[in-house]
Amino acid sequence: LDSISTGELCMSAIKFSKDILNSKGVFVSKIFMGSLFNDIVSEAKKTFNEVRIYKPEASRKESKENYIICKNLL
Repeated sequence: LDSISTGELCMSAIKFSKDILNSKGVFVSKIFMGSLFNDIVSEAKKTFNEVRIYKPEASRKESKENYIICKNLL
């Protein structure tokens, strides 16, 4: 349930970022591997020139926690 809630929040934040970031803006969000993961990455790629998924070394291997880092609005 947390994965879905945070996924929907991330999708909304990506869409909102179109209105508030300048062309060199950066968007960073924690995301979880779940049903919306691919949709989030797809939306980010439609919105930003550079999209990366990052899993911190300090994060447990079994954790589904990741970060999406997006740069330069399209």
